[in-house]
Amino acid sequence: MSAPRCLYCYQTLDREQVDLHPKCSKRFFGTERAPLFDYTGAEMQQLAQQIVARSIAVTGVQPKLSLQLQKDRSGGNDFRLTIVGLWGSFILKPPSPDYRNLPENEDLTMHLAAHFGIETAEHSLIRFSTGELAYITRRFDRTKKGKLALEDFCQISETLTADKYRGSMEKIGKLLRQLSSRPGLDAITLFE
Repeated sequence: MSAPRCLYCYQTLDREQVDLHPKCSKRFFGTERAPLFDYTGAEMQQLAQQIVARSIAVTGVQPKLSLQLQKDRSGGNDFRLTIVGLWGSFILKPPSPDYRNLPENEDLTMHLAAHFGIETAEHSLIRFSTGELAYITRRFDRTKKGKLALEDFCQISETLTADKYRGSMEKIGKLLRQLSSRPGLDAITLFE
């Protein structure tokens, strides 16, 4: 049996460590001890579906939940991840019943992108109380002062969210040429 690995950096954990190195927890969550996260995978999947059905979810194709790190009310120095509306500091993507190992795939893809110099959001895997893994990312469009204004090409092109992934690079290039005051430089930045 192989030694357990950190869900953030993939390096081997010491015997007394569970899921994250203290330095990795500090880097990702801001706390040396990983926050309490005592939901089951089935509970999260059900909550994600309810939130998507009520149209208060973070946009996109996959079900997602917005989480916030809060001081645990039971005393002590622990923190807990709780589900909040749209204004959380983290986005959780639970496993998909349709696509096996989707969280692991997304996390590995982000690690590979960062390894090859592509700027990525901070991300990790997180374990449900029942052992399943979910993908979690820190929101980069939120600061302590509030929400940062960001737009993607779906918004710029006035494309419906349902059609977001039906576009093309050609459409993006044409839009960039049409709307940018410096289309050549912006195209280089886009494709770096």
